[in-house]
Amino acid sequence: MTKKIALLAVGLIVVGACSSVVSALPAMGPPRALVGQDQYAVGLGYSHSQMDLEAFGRAREDPDGGGWLPASYSKHRIEDYTTNLILGRLDYGATQDLDVFLCLGFSDAQDDMSEERATGSQGNEYSGLDCDFGFAWGLGARATFWQEGDVTWGGLAQVIWENPDEGDIRVTPTDGDPSRLTGDAELELWEVQIAAGPTVQLEGFCVYGGPFLHFVRGDLDASLSGTDSFAAINRIELSQDIRQESELGFYAGVQGDASESTSWYAEYRITGDAWGVGVGAVRRFR
Repeated sequence: MTKKIALLAVGLIVVGACSSVVSALPAMGPPRALVGQDQYAVGLGYSHSQMDLEAFGRAREDPDGGGWLPASYSKHRIEDYTTNLILGRLDYGATQDLDVFLCLGFSDAQDDMSEERATGSQGNEYSGLDCDFGFAWGLGARATFWQEGDVTWGGLAQVIWENPDEGDIRVTPTDGDPSRLTGDAELELWEVQIAAGPTVQLEGFCVYGGPFLHFVRGDLDASLSGTDSFAAINRIELSQDIRQESELGFYAGVQGDASESTSWYAEYRITGDAWGVGVGAVRRFR
């Protein structure tokens, strides 16, 4: 019965995340229940990650101050989206085989972006986006499916919402284009991670890992303006949807005991277009 409840809870987390209307490749930890029934734990973790994303949607431009041209569809490649994510976590053992958790914290963002025109040529290049730390939060569940000796098989699912502060952005001038456009950009992202695999208990520590799915969705809004060498006004507005380029990845980590009630962890995560590292500590209350 507890295994069925565990599978149902993980599924509900995934469905709820994927149906949300709102990115950092956050740390995941071992894919198994850790807390114990009716027990609590608190944790603090730090993740650093980098990924390539796609942005597509509406764009409009006023190239000479004469007024906005009709809006058009545009596609952009967000290169090296880099974020630092700091999350505190509260875990609760719903059953012996199921933990649920809530995360609260902060994330920032930096990236460069280039426009991909329908003709295959390269359009505007944007650089310098640097968003300070803004609010982030998430929820998730871990489940133990079965255990045999020192090997435990399980899974986890989590969703993290990130809203870094508004940041500055600029159009990078190209040869023959003297325009200097600067402005503001705002990002809202959410990430879903679904993982499964083994946790192997060794003397004083355990190793864990396995494949995972990684989904990113979000919004990018930007407004830029400037003048060229003839003092003509140029304005650009973007309203873009964001998604990941790669969905399948692999992660591995190690968790050790600092004391009877406190443990530490470190892990590495990678997909075809993203990577991340994370460290943290967890304290259990019995």
